[in-house]
Amino acid sequence: MIEGPRRSGHPGLLLLAAAAIAAVLTLACDRGAPPPSNPLDESRATGTAAPVPTGPAVFPPSPGASGTSTPGASATTTPPDAASEAAREKAAARAIDVIAEWLGVPRTEFTIASIEVVAWPNACLGVARPEVACAQVVTPGERVMLRHRSGETYEVHLGPREAAAWQPRTEATRTIASVDLSTGIVTLQAVTGSDEMGTRHRSAPGSFVGGIKDLKAGDRVRIAVAPWPAANAGVGAIVWLVRTQ
Repeated sequence: MIEGPRRSGHPGLLLLAAAAIAAVLTLACDRGAPPPSNPLDESRATGTAAPVPTGPAVFPPSPGASGTSTPGASATTTPPDAASEAAREKAAARAIDVIAEWLGVPRTEFTIASIEVVAWPNACLGVARPEVACAQVVTPGERVMLRHRSGETYEVHLGPREAAAWQPRTEATRTIASVDLSTGIVTLQAVTGSDEMGTRHRSAPGSFVGGIKDLKAGDRVRIAVAPWPAANAGVGAIVWLVRTQ
C-alpha cells in the first residue's frame, strides 16, 4: 500500500505563525496611519459662525465701567475683544472718511466720540429722504458719533458693503426766500416763534440738493441740515433738500 504524504507540524505552531503574521500586518498599518490629533490643535477644528451680538455695544465704554450692566444703563459696557476692537477701528476710519469727504474738510480734524453697534430698521440705515423708497429690512451696522475740533458733533450711520448715511441735526418743511448759486447758500423764509433750524444753509460736497438751479422764492422744500464745522455763525450745512408739492 502506498501511503500519502504525511502532514508534519503541530497545530499549536500553526496558531503561533498566524498570530505573528497578524502582528506584522497591524504594525505596518499603524506606521501609515496619522498620529492622533492634539485636542488643543485648532487647525483641525471645524469653523463655526461667530455669535450675533444680542444688544448694543458702545465704544468706548462709559467711565467707570466694570463689565456688568447697571440699572438704567442704555448699553452694555463690556470691554471689546480683539475681533470687536478691529471692527471698531474699521468703523471709525470709515465714518471719518465719509464725513470729511461730505463736508470737504481734512479727516485729521475729527475724533471719535462713540461707536454703537445697532440694527437699523431699514436699508436706508435709519436716514430716510422723502423721495427715496427704503426696503423695510433689519440692517446691521454702527452709529458713529464724531467730534470736530471746532466742538461740533456729527452722526454717521454705517451699514454693510461700505454703505453710509449722514444723519441731519434737524429737518423740516420750509419756504425758500432766495438761492445764491455762486456760494451754494439757500436762504429760507423766517418762521414765527422758535426756529432751531435757522434760515441760512449752504450746500456741501456731500449734500443732496434736488434741482437747486430751479429753486426760486416761494418754493416749498423739505430740508435737513447739520452744523458747519467752521466758525460760520448762523449757517448750516445742507444734508439734503427736496422740493415738495
